[in-house]
Amino acid sequence: MIRRDFFKYSFVSAALLTTSNINAKQINTSTIKTKVAICGGGFAGLSCAKHLKELNKDLDVTVIEKRANFSSCPLSNAWLGEALNISYEDLNYDFNSAILKYNYNFINETIEKINKDKKQIITSNHIIEYEYLIMAVGIDYDYEKLFKDINKIKECKLKAPAGLKPGSEHLALKRMIKNFKGGNFVISIPNGTYKCPPAPYERACMIANYFKKHNIKAKVIVLDPREKPAAKPKKFLEAFETFYKDIIVYKPYSNFKDIDFKTKKIVYEEFNKEKLEYLTLSLEFEEANIIPPNKANELIKKANLATYENGWAKLRQPTFRSISSEDVYIIGDSQGEYAFPKSAQMANSTAYLVAQELIDRINNKKFNYKENLPGNICYSMITDNKAVSISHLYEYKDTFKANSFTSKIQEDIAIAAQGWYFGLIEDILGIKS
Repeated sequence: MIRRDFFKYSFVSAALLTTSNINAKQINTSTIKTKVAICGGGFAGLSCAKHLKELNKDLDVTVIEKRANFSSCPLSNAWLGEALNISYEDLNYDFNSAILKYNYNFINETIEKINKDKKQIITSNHIIEYEYLIMAVGIDYDYEKLFKDINKIKECKLKAPAGLKPGSEHLALKRMIKNFKGGNFVISIPNGTYKCPPAPYERACMIANYFKKHNIKAKVIVLDPREKPAAKPKKFLEAFETFYKDIIVYKPYSNFKDIDFKTKKIVYEEFNKEKLEYLTLSLEFEEANIIPPNKANELIKKANLATYENGWAKLRQPTFRSISSEDVYIIGDSQGEYAFPKSAQMANSTAYLVAQELIDRINNKKFNYKENLPGNICYSMITDNKAVSISHLYEYKDTFKANSFTSKIQEDIAIAAQGWYFGLIEDILGIKS
C-alpha cells in the first residue's frame, strides 16, 4: 500500500499526534460514570475520543458503539470498482488498537435511550452517567419520503441498498455488481442534503469502470433531481463524457418516484424544457441503487435534541452544542446547522475542534470557534488510477463560509487519496495498513 503523511493531505494540526501506554479500563459494572460520553465509533467519534485523551490523558472518556468493527465509507466505491487495489480488509478494522493506544473506555453495545436531563445513556447492559455528551451518531435514511408502504421500504432496502452506510450495504452492492450480466444499473440520488455529496457520482464512475474492465454491455443511469452533480459538477460531467460516454447516462432534473421489482421498472419524473413541465416516464433496470432522503440518526430525536424540519440537528452558533442542551455536542453527519459537507475529513476536523473546546471548557478557558476553523478535503475516484479532489477552507462571517478548490482529474490525486485515507486510519485507529 502507498503511504503518505496524512497531514499533507488534510487540514488537521500536525502537532496533535502523541501516544500513550496506559491500558484501557475494563468495564464490567451495570452503572458507569464517565466525564465524557461519546455516542458513535465512526470517524467523528473516534477522532474526538483520541484527541481528548491526547489533550488530557487522565480524562475519563467512554465511547459507546454498537458495531463489532470499524467499517469505512471512504474508498468503498474504489473497492466496488476494483480501483487502487483496495481490498475489503482495507475498509474494515478492529477497535482494539485504538482502545489500547489512546486509552479510552469502549462499550460495544446498542444504545436504547438517552435522557439528557438526567445525563444518562441506557444501553442493553449498562447505564452510563456522564457530565458531557458528544453525539457522533451519523445518518439515518428517510424511506418514508419515498414510499408509504412499509413492505416496499423493506424490499427496497434489501434489493436496491442505498450504500451510504458501511458494511452490509456495500457487500450487497458488490455482489450485485459482480453478478451483473448486462442491462441498466440505475442510481437514484435524493433531493436535499445527504451523506458524502460526491459519493453517488463517484459510484457511477466506479461501476462503469468495472463494466468497462470486464466487457459487460451495460448502462449506468443516474437519476438526479438537480441541474448538475451536487459536488465537483464540472469534473464529474467531464468524467462521464471523457471516460464513460457509452456507459454512463446522466439524467438531470429527474426525480425518482417508484420502483417495481417484479416488472423491473422504475418510474421517475423528468423535466421537459420544451413543455416546461415534468413528465412521468419509466425505464427498465436489472439492478438499482436507490438512495433515499437522509436525516440525522434516530438517536438525536430519542435524546429529545432539536432538529430542523428536514431532520438535521440544530446547534447553537457558532458552537457544536445542541440548542437543547449546553452539555450536549453534535458532530459529524447529524448536524444541520452549518453547510459542511458530510465527509470523513470534516467529521475528523470538527471533532478535533470540539475536543479542544471541551478541554478548554473543563479548564475554565475561553475557546473561540470563529478563530478555530475546520477544513475539508474530499477525493473521488474516476478511473482505475485517476481521481479528483475538492478542498474547503473556512472563514466565519455570520456563519461558517467556505472557499473551495477543485483539482484536475489525474493520477497523483489518486495517490494522494490513498495517502489521505490510510493516514486517517492510522491517526484515529493507530493501525498501519
